[in-house]
Amino acid sequence: MKRTSLTLMTVGLLTGSLVLFSATGCETTQRADRDHASMNDASGAIEGSSVTMVVHGMGCPLCANNVDRQLKALPGVSDASIDLGSGEVKVQLADENRPTRSQLARAIQDSGFTLIRIETP
Repeated sequence: MKRTSLTLMTVGLLTGSLVLFSATGCETTQRADRDHASMNDASGAIEGSSVTMVVHGMGCPLCANNVDRQLKALPGVSDASIDLGSGEVKVQLADENRPTRSQLARAIQDSGFTLIRIETP
């Protein structure tokens, strides 16, 4: 009888863990404060043709898809390339209507991840 109770308890714990994982996604780091990322000149459009962002918390292709979708929805973003291993997101910008640092940061936040910094060449 004890063995059955232990098995049921183990199954319950595993099921609970799966439910928690599916509810929270695969984000592996806690979100930093919104002001954590470097946002110098956050209100002006980015002047370069590309930026590299360092993003924490992405761990699977679904994560990358969420970030990609949010970024490509921004006016002025022509393409995004995501490296899950390094957490780098390289964004190609259009010639017109380039986004601001704030808009890029918001897209990362809206996708559920933590923006560490934005680097311009």
